[in-house]
Amino acid sequence: MSGENYRTSVSEEYERGMERVLADSLFIFDQVKRSRELGGRHFDWVQWDLLKRNSELYGSREAFVDSFYGIEPGSWRTKSWEQAFIEVNTIIFNFLQRGLGHRAMVVSHLPNAIESTYLDLVTSKLGALHAGLNVDLGRTETLGVIDKLEPDVAVIVAEWHGRSFADWYLEARQTHPGMTIYVVTRPGEVAPEGTYDFSDLMDFGVWDHYSQEDLNYLITDPLDVHELLPTAGTTGVPKISRRTTIDWFHVHSVCIAERAEHNVYDSRLLIGPLSGGSGRLWGVHTPLYTAGKSFYLTEFDEQTVCRLTAQERFTIWVWNPALITRVVTSPHFEQFDLSSLRLVSYSGAPMSGEVLDKLYRRGVVPFNVYGTSEVGGCMGPILPGISREHLLGAAGVPFEGFDVPVVDQNGNRLPPGEVGEILIWNIHHGYWGAPEESRATYTDQETNGKWDGYQRTGDLGVYDSEGYRGVPAGSGKKEGHDFAGWTKYISQGS
Repeated sequence: MSGENYRTSVSEEYERGMERVLADSLFIFDQVKRSRELGGRHFDWVQWDLLKRNSELYGSREAFVDSFYGIEPGSWRTKSWEQAFIEVNTIIFNFLQRGLGHRAMVVSHLPNAIESTYLDLVTSKLGALHAGLNVDLGRTETLGVIDKLEPDVAVIVAEWHGRSFADWYLEARQTHPGMTIYVVTRPGEVAPEGTYDFSDLMDFGVWDHYSQEDLNYLITDPLDVHELLPTAGTTGVPKISRRTTIDWFHVHSVCIAERAEHNVYDSRLLIGPLSGGSGRLWGVHTPLYTAGKSFYLTEFDEQTVCRLTAQERFTIWVWNPALITRVVTSPHFEQFDLSSLRLVSYSGAPMSGEVLDKLYRRGVVPFNVYGTSEVGGCMGPILPGISREHLLGAAGVPFEGFDVPVVDQNGNRLPPGEVGEILIWNIHHGYWGAPEESRATYTDQETNGKWDGYQRTGDLGVYDSEGYRGVPAGSGKKEGHDFAGWTKYISQGS
């Protein structure tokens, strides 16, 4: 191919990729300016850059551990920051060798495994997109997501708890012939016919054709849509939010990591799935930003969580209130030495007062993040100097870069002490391939556009005089909510 033809081909590929990403996007650059005006901090790095920094600063220290091969210590896979950096770059070069283009679509369908994190890092450097799917999705939902995203690459496990992912993806490839399927295997397993073993992407022979300096040519923009976040549960084809490093990491995760006081000496146990928003936040973003070790628990049970914490001296538990509640209310919570545990970071729903109090009495600080999948966690507590009442009863204070008003039924911003609906603003693109749903989510029809660009949550909340805001103990939704019993929350600002 001549030089001119090559440039034309690359240009056309780039334009097709950007058209794919920006189609029906709600993003305009003024959102970036407003985020800065609201105190948001924006940086020039993406995830891969933090991996490089951690490799240089903390090379031999443990970064990622998983129990994908088995729960016993001898089966764990452990990667140092330096090992992770080398392996991620090896995958990058093997993808390039196979012609993975700019803005290519990568879907992963994995339980908690290091490969899931690696794909976030790889795609951030390649300028590609990554969507992690919940392993509890069924066949119909999985095929629906594949139709919606049209992936170039799928990285899966062949089977998980009776779900035949390999069969489903091979079925989908009949209508999406351009999709290459890689299977993450365990010892003794073989990738099914028609798929490739993920270990092919770990072929270090690729370094005969590339060098470390070649990575300098891959310059990615933190304003590029990178992570695609499914927003629904396990029934129905999920809506998929588009996220950039700036809105999803710089403004969102950096604030959370700093307010929760995560640091390089922490070792965190990820209890829930890496595929969701909380999984990306606590299992990928936080450890990248603050370093420290992350353990990805592949199979959950209460005794295992407590035993591993005592054995490995974990300092942080992270995930949702339902699983944390199961652990804290189990007899194992009292039977094991959990004195190393200092923090429980959670999101997705309120935690019961009984569980919060039980953690607090054990010297464990509960750190809640309130928000949505569409705009991210928008508020959390400020730990230094926080009162017991605010820590246990309030949703938190808005993060810098967000606007989180509480409004009345006419759309008027309410002062402290008055209950209303919670709205959230952050940099936003909307959903992938669902322009009507995007406009519906970010268009304020109830007040004739007064709050266009904000997500109406339907949750009720109230600020107190110190700037803390909370939600009710129940569903919190405004429709049909009984205000009886709110006195405690209102008086505490939660």
